[in-house]
Amino acid sequence: MYLANTIKYLSVICLISVILVMPRDISANATERENQRCDSSCGSAMEQPKAELEGTVLNIDKKPIPKAEIQLKHEESGQIFYSKSNKKGVFSSSLIPSGNYTLTVKKKGYKSYTGELQLNPDIIKRLTIILAKEETSQQKLEKEAIASFEKGVKLTKENRPDEAIQAFHKAIELKQDFVEAYVNLGILLLQQQKYDEAEKALLKALELKPEESKPKVILADINFEKAKTLIKKNKTDEALEKLRQAYSFRPDHAYVNFLLGYLYSKKEMKDEAIKHFEAFLQLEPNAPQVEEVKRLLESLKQKK
Repeated sequence: MYLANTIKYLSVICLISVILVMPRDISANATERENQRCDSSCGSAMEQPKAELEGTVLNIDKKPIPKAEIQLKHEESGQIFYSKSNKKGVFSSSLIPSGNYTLTVKKKGYKSYTGELQLNPDIIKRLTIILAKEETSQQKLEKEAIASFEKGVKLTKENRPDEAIQAFHKAIELKQDFVEAYVNLGILLLQQQKYDEAEKALLKALELKPEESKPKVILADINFEKAKTLIKKNKTDEALEKLRQAYSFRPDHAYVNFLLGYLYSKKEMKDEAIKHFEAFLQLEPNAPQVEEVKRLLESLKQKK
């Protein structure tokens, strides 16, 4: 599988609790606190033991995110406390009722975070929130394409080629430059002897990534198979053209060299025949055809 570079899609929250007995007049020592407001009457809930929250909002590169909107909802009373992160990404909420809270962090251009936490009396809860960038429409399509590609791989391993082919087609529809999907599609189509369709997929992969070797290997096999069929039909000129294409993709294909040598010898093209027969012997010195090729070579060299 290919897939250089992974995408981080999830917001991550790390909570670090630090037990600290707080002095009664803690507000006098608070620094860089944002103004807070409560959207309902504080009532008796504000008379509960107090807690404190301190946090930092960062991006995936661990750089601060300023002006992130922080919302703390006290589940027992329904009170909501608001604050914003400063230029260092730091925010705090002090002298708030202890208990269970729903924390929401929002910043335009980033995925929002929502999570549960508990604030205990006379304890400072410290946390770090990491927000990931919102996905663009292109990123969403690529994510779907990758999921479809992985499904195709899974179906291939389960020996369900028809369904796998559909999955690879979908991946290509979503991401038209998905080289790996074209290659895997070509392999499956070749296995089903759908040579023209396989060749089309692999040529597209090669067009997108000319340095990729696997499409060339498979394209050589496709043209080799086509050449064998044409030879059986006595269409030697067409077969020779397919073999030339196969050789252009993979000059180290032993049996492409063998058939090229054979057809060139039939056409009395001695130099070309000798070249490919010698290549075959070098590539496959223990092949069953070795003795036959040696006799043909000797004969061709005597006629020169």
